[in-house]
Amino acid sequence: MFIEDQQQVEHDVILNTVLRIRQAGEGDASRIADLLQLPEDLIRYLLVTADQERLDAANSGQSIVAVRSTVGWVYRDAATGELWPQPGEQVESLEIRYSGSFRGRFDIGTAGRRTSIDALLLDTHETGGLQPTVVELARFSRSDEALKRTAVISSGEPCLVVSPVSRDKSGLAVLTTQDSPQLSLGRLLNSAVDRYESVAKWAKQVPLGATEAQKSSLALALDELTDVLGHLRIGEFRAVSSSHLMGLIELSLGRWVDHYRYHSGLAAAVERLTEEETRAVAERFALSPSITQRWAAAPRSDSRRKVLELLVTRLYAGDSRIHDISVATAQYDSLLGSGSPSQELVELAQQLVNAGQLLLAGEGGGHGQVES
Repeated sequence: MFIEDQQQVEHDVILNTVLRIRQAGEGDASRIADLLQLPEDLIRYLLVTADQERLDAANSGQSIVAVRSTVGWVYRDAATGELWPQPGEQVESLEIRYSGSFRGRFDIGTAGRRTSIDALLLDTHETGGLQPTVVELARFSRSDEALKRTAVISSGEPCLVVSPVSRDKSGLAVLTTQDSPQLSLGRLLNSAVDRYESVAKWAKQVPLGATEAQKSSLALALDELTDVLGHLRIGEFRAVSSSHLMGLIELSLGRWVDHYRYHSGLAAAVERLTEEETRAVAERFALSPSITQRWAAAPRSDSRRKVLELLVTRLYAGDSRIHDISVATAQYDSLLGSGSPSQELVELAQQLVNAGQLLLAGEGGGHGQVES
């Protein structure tokens, strides 16, 4: 009994030290492991455990406490249909002074140092208002216990999100909260430049900046999926819920489609899929007609709907990558709602990582050609 207690004390001391280091701003498991001269797998396990049980250091680092649940705001991007990368506090609204149907100005900064920003209003022609699904919400927490406390407690409402715009030799790029170009909005903006003289005139005022290498949104999603697979390989199945893994797979599927469409120069997806098109996809890719019909009825934000729209567009393209993504999506559909991470689910995640890396390896990477 004394040995067990002593082990628990040692465990708590190490965990407390790791949490104090994370509070100080260092969250990388490998660097924490170097600082403490401990195995990196142990540090990763402790960090996952802390996230799972919502633990943090308190009282100047002398004890470990459970973090109280907080209310956060979650935003869905109308252009991509995705939830924004992470929930956060409500952002203060901006007072926009409109100078026309598509132009406006607003001020940022402190009272003594105000900066006036010239803004272009970009209409995506999409409708929002969809409530986040359980799978989408699961992306924000690894564990089943944390997932139980992740729920929508109020209805959605439309809002206007202000995003910076940058320009290099490849064109304009719309940046997100992670300061990475967003493909769908960037393509929409560049299309508006070509179609409307007033937009082209506005675009010329955007300063020409230096090209910087940025990770695409697909690469970011694959990195997160790979990180979770790393935890599962060391046997930490309890630290990752099935819903969380499914959420990352769903996110990666949707971003795979966005990435493929952009680099293939495909037009925007259709608003309505016909029964004839869904039957043709089922026959061409050896899918059940009931499956393609279900995908067609899904919301635009659902990755299965995105994949189906791509399959319709590339029905007879003969691209092996399209066939691979159709197989992966069918497997995702069959595993949706499963229990703890199964071997089939883990294999599907790895299959999708491989498919994503293959897609990334087949295209160039300019500033205007990546998204977040």
